[in-house]
Amino acid sequence: MSWAWEDEPSEDQLVGGAPPALVAEVEKKADELVRFAAGGGCGPLPGWHGLPGALPSL
Repeated sequence: MSWAWEDEPSEDQLVGGAPPALVAEVEKKADELVRFAAGGGCGPLPGWHGLPGALPSL
């Protein structure tokens, strides 16, 4: 089974001028989710307290 984007968006289209600190935090959380999924996805993510308040105020 393979999967691909129909339209591969550029980084600029995805971040759309978001502050660099926010982009860095989202990338960090995405990396955590990938590691979590690769490990079988058992239990809560360390340091993950849900989306509200999980990202720093900018």
